[in-house]
Amino acid sequence: PFSLHNHTFTHSSKLIYIHTQIQTYVINHTHKHTHTHTHTHTHIHKHTHTHTHTQTHTRTHARVQTHLDLTAFIKMLIYS
Repeated sequence: PFSLHNHTFTHSSKLIYIHTQIQTYVINHTHKHTHTHTHTHTHIHKHTHTHTHTQTHTRTHARVQTHLDLTAFIKMLIYS
């Protein structure tokens, strides 16, 4: 229903579209960075706590990384 080349949709529709795109972007970006920092925390913590902590840290780090690119991404969506 939403197209980047369609300038006729309302502001509310565009906001919904942008929100969806951002969610998709964050999910994709998080998935790309899933295994980035697994090693740093794997050896620090006991084996029983490794898996949970690694996942949590990875997701947080990915969001931080994503935030760095998000402003430009939003501008691209708004002005396209």
